[in-house]
Amino acid sequence: MTLSQWRTPFAVLILMGGCWQAKAAEPAFLNTAQMAVVRQQLHNHSAAPQTAEAYQHLLAAANGALKKPDLSVTEKGMVPPGGSKHDYLSLSAYWWPDESKPDGLPWIRKDGHVNPASKNDQSDGVRLADFTARVQNLTLAWYFSGEQKYADKAASLLRTWFITPETRMNPNLNFAQGVPGISPGRNAGVLDGRYFSTRIVDSLVLLQGNRAWTGDDEQQMRTWMQDYLHWLQGSKIAKKEGRTQNNHGNWYVTQLSGIAWYLGDKAVIGDMAKLMKSKLDVQLKPDGTQPAELARTRSFHYSYFNLQAISMMAVLAQKNGIDLWRYKTPEGGSVLTSLDFMARFTDPSVPWPYKTIDQIRVRPLPLLSWADNATGETRYEQQIRSATFSLPPAVKQASGGYHEDATRGAVMEAERETWLLTLPSFAAGYVPAQAKEG
Repeated sequence: MTLSQWRTPFAVLILMGGCWQAKAAEPAFLNTAQMAVVRQQLHNHSAAPQTAEAYQHLLAAANGALKKPDLSVTEKGMVPPGGSKHDYLSLSAYWWPDESKPDGLPWIRKDGHVNPASKNDQSDGVRLADFTARVQNLTLAWYFSGEQKYADKAASLLRTWFITPETRMNPNLNFAQGVPGISPGRNAGVLDGRYFSTRIVDSLVLLQGNRAWTGDDEQQMRTWMQDYLHWLQGSKIAKKEGRTQNNHGNWYVTQLSGIAWYLGDKAVIGDMAKLMKSKLDVQLKPDGTQPAELARTRSFHYSYFNLQAISMMAVLAQKNGIDLWRYKTPEGGSVLTSLDFMARFTDPSVPWPYKTIDQIRVRPLPLLSWADNATGETRYEQQIRSATFSLPPAVKQASGGYHEDATRGAVMEAERETWLLTLPSFAAGYVPAQAKEG
């Protein structure tokens, strides 16, 4: 591999020419300065074992995505109530047919228990998650490896989902997380769109200037995002989601802020940071607990999930001169206090004292690494150093193939975000023993 293949995407913008490339900005949630160090460590074979392992998992996922066809919302079996398959459609995961009713309607809620009907090809929920994950995997694989094939496929996926007239998604979530017999779409469905902000925005920024992503592609993508931002700000169900006082409301804030960052609207980010503070005042207790999330049947997951939204917003807010990490609520709660609370339970030997269906102990680790890097501390070094990212075996499907179940995927994501995309502050100069000796 040549040195030029390891140049940062932003370094080649001047060479590429064209006025639109000048719009390239820092990613919303990623830290390219840290990622550049990681890339160099990988190139020099001096990366931490966890980083090298995460990179191999990334390449495996990206290579798998290369072999698969592009995805589109028009592929679903069901037709949304509006009559167009270009509208996104998903079913609420925790709602089931009422067995006491002949027609099963209206569906009833079973918190934490996923209805398989919400996870098939008839709707778009799984398809959206797969699409955004593939784009992210491919874009990152290109960034770290320099191999153009990954960027080519990422750009093709983006065009198919957002731009090509025959396959594009309409910029709304009017029919997201619908419940048969109750509503064709609910405010909770706005949560589905978080990946447009957390995965797609940063992929778009990284791809700016790459030959696979043209100026026309960029302009049409910006138009789509602008229309989607207007929907987030003006739709009744989206505005209702923004008023909720749990993880849903926080993900609304983070999602809208990420889109605004991509479009260069800093005023919106400032407004969202204020809204986030008002939510933290209600949600974060002085002892670090989050009562709204502890009330769920998956209390560990949702305690992490809420802090993920908050932490990602803190990362973005810091880039806009706003410190959410150290913000204190009137009662004395804070993001760091709540992270302190979760940090102790990353140790599998420490029992989680609340009712929960599942608990993947490594999931909060990226948040701890983000916090340490943001504050310049090594507050969570012990937890990060001692963590092991042991993968459960792949689950065999009836068809004879294998897939990565939810736990396996979550563990790999935590390892990647901690060691490949963030680089713990204490590991910046990591050199393995064999490299030192040789």
